[in-house]
Amino acid sequence: MKMLRSIALATALGCSILNTAFAEEAERPGAPHLLPAETLAYLRVANVPELVEKFRDTATGRIAADEQVKPFVSDLYSSAAEAFQIVEERVGVPLHELLAIPQGELCLALVAAEQGPPQVVAFFDVGDHLFAAEQVIESAETALATQGATRTTKLVDKTEIVIQTMPGDRQRRVAYFVRDEVIGVSSDEEVLAQILAVWDGDEVNSLADNRTFTAIMKRSVGFKEEPPQITWYVDPFSLAKRVTRGNFSAQAGISLLSGLGLDGVKAVGGSLILATDEFDGIFHIHAMLENPRNGVLKMIAFEAGEVTPEPWVPKDAASYASLNWNVDKTYDELTRLYDTFRGEDAWENQVVKRLQDGLGLDLEKEFIDGLEGRATLVQWMQRPARLNSQSNLIGFKLKDPDQARGTLDRIAAKFPQTLERKTYGGATYYSAPSPGRRRNGGQQDPEIMRVPTPCLAILGDYFLLTDNEKLFEQVVMTKSDASLSLANELDYKLIANKIQRQQGETKAGMISFNRPEEGFRTLYELATASATQSRLAAASENNRAFRALNGALTNNPLPPFAVLARYLAPGGALVTDDETGIHYTAFSLRRD
Repeated sequence: MKMLRSIALATALGCSILNTAFAEEAERPGAPHLLPAETLAYLRVANVPELVEKFRDTATGRIAADEQVKPFVSDLYSSAAEAFQIVEERVGVPLHELLAIPQGELCLALVAAEQGPPQVVAFFDVGDHLFAAEQVIESAETALATQGATRTTKLVDKTEIVIQTMPGDRQRRVAYFVRDEVIGVSSDEEVLAQILAVWDGDEVNSLADNRTFTAIMKRSVGFKEEPPQITWYVDPFSLAKRVTRGNFSAQAGISLLSGLGLDGVKAVGGSLILATDEFDGIFHIHAMLENPRNGVLKMIAFEAGEVTPEPWVPKDAASYASLNWNVDKTYDELTRLYDTFRGEDAWENQVVKRLQDGLGLDLEKEFIDGLEGRATLVQWMQRPARLNSQSNLIGFKLKDPDQARGTLDRIAAKFPQTLERKTYGGATYYSAPSPGRRRNGGQQDPEIMRVPTPCLAILGDYFLLTDNEKLFEQVVMTKSDASLSLANELDYKLIANKIQRQQGETKAGMISFNRPEEGFRTLYELATASATQSRLAAASENNRAFRALNGALTNNPLPPFAVLARYLAPGGALVTDDETGIHYTAFSLRRD
């Protein structure tokens, strides 16, 4: 913890140092060109003020700036600024000035070291926000001196690197430099020296020369090549090996992961793009995988197929996702891996036979072979609003529904005290009543938490499981009336069209559709409910954060939900699978 505090203080120190200007300085390259090729993890904000402006132009930012909401937000901010006064006495500047210090690019990274764990490095532009920086520097230097830090310096060409060495058996260091309104901070001064050398024109392999990194970044731009405000990258397997150096148990665990094929994850990265002409936000994740894949990665078996909402998906669903999967390929690889680690025929003897003896279920013939390969997840909000209003239903498409129905009836008959047979709208299902009790034995408050009512059924050619009987009833009604289906809703059709444009020649193995308005409505109803307000008032007596929230809501009642809803638009997502790996894209539309 002391080391973390030291790094934080040194970072604050760096933010506050005056600009050191030189007459003939090379123009600073971007973060990917400054960082070494051995960078294991990376997070970059291209321009902090631009990110702030883009966020203000998103639905969330526009809601916060709405004239009917702004007083509530301002009240909350005032409470936060007041609470920050304790910290302000230590850092020397108020909250708004501290937040305004970062200007331009900001980057955090972990860089591989020849020995020991990875080194932390950060650098960021401070621009002309130097008055606040001068005040922070005094507080930071005092705090470091109090901890017994020893200050030394090292000159790299024309730039001075300041090294703060903490006392103790382990030589803990924090180093920083200031150059052209840029602050660089690291746990290793040699990393900073290399960054400065590249800045001055030395040609060395950088992160920008890493083909895996560049391939991921090329996949992480917007629909119309919009530049991202935030990018990130991590080599998870290499990072894990470096972090656990010298730890035998951890290294053994990594070897196990390698045996499972997870070392085939070359890197994962992505981006966040805000407030474009067409979209409120676009989020990318790309997992670069070895080809051919082995082990667990071989079990990832997306396939192109039908993803239009089934006739039973309710039109008022909060979200919908559907995927197509090669079940046989996944099951075969799972069996092989299990036998590899547990011994020959271990899966058959330890899993298949136990299910046969306990449930009378032939796993392969009655379950695996009976799955068509399509799965669908539906989320739905039950009214009135509760903390767990979100209800979930998952459906698996079946090859032979009649056979599956017989299997389900046979298994349910073994648990008459647990599964109750019921019918609704001509559909038969089994419910498993929930006691709805807290861990200490007390009853849950029905005004705050709904009691889950799990149930399962064969409906048409789908096996359905849900945690809410009301949702199942809604599904049954929808199946009998096509006008109630999500597939006919205009907002779904709009998102489906956007997904079709984005996937290009590589067909999506999974798509999703969501309505943020539904989740937002639940939060709004909870916030304005009398039961919630009573409990918030009671909790605020002994909690400063709850007191601030309660005061803001009391002094500035929220406007009608319609005021907030006009900023919210539907969104979607898709997953594509190609020879380079798995790519996930999520987006939400922009409402004018």
